[in-house]
Amino acid sequence: MAQFVLRQQAAAGHWRIVAHRPPIESSDIQVTALSMRSLQMYAPKNGRAEYDAAVRRAAAWLANAPVTTTEDRAFQLLGLGWTRAAKTRIQAAARALAGEQRRDGGWAQLPTLGSDAYATGEALLALEESGAMSPDDPVFKRGAQFLLNSQLADGSWYVPSRALSVQPFFESGFPHSHDQFISAAATNWATAALAVTVKP
Repeated sequence: MAQFVLRQQAAAGHWRIVAHRPPIESSDIQVTALSMRSLQMYAPKNGRAEYDAAVRRAAAWLANAPVTTTEDRAFQLLGLGWTRAAKTRIQAAARALAGEQRRDGGWAQLPTLGSDAYATGEALLALEESGAMSPDDPVFKRGAQFLLNSQLADGSWYVPSRALSVQPFFESGFPHSHDQFISAAATNWATAALAVTVKP
């Protein structure tokens, strides 16, 4: 699988999305950061130099990729953190992401949408995972409070889908009917973000 991922990398250093189902599959930055991370974690020892070179190309592409969405900003920041980019560059990306926080404490997927658990969870996790922000930071605390305030009684978070339907709906057992798949992803992000606020 690592070799397969390696062979999909474009000459410029990035990976491209295969389909367009926002927000989960809508960003070359997201798929590049995750593909790069998979090579860091799972590349075989044999031929490691080739994988390391691919990671360096991806890191260079990520550092200069234009961002337009919260998904872009969050995964650019994660990629910078995973490749141990210069602290000044990580902090600049973190400030840009933190600057998108809404007055209600949350983040939105797009400037035209309201805050939701998907965008907020991934923004908070990127800020913390990259080392750019502590969960004690006021920005982080406001985001965490937004998540706590928007959690439903069943423990999930609801986010409406904005992807076009490409297959017949099937019931997975997660709440929220036709919006259950994006809501499940949002619940994952929100839970992961809140988990880092729990002191061991």
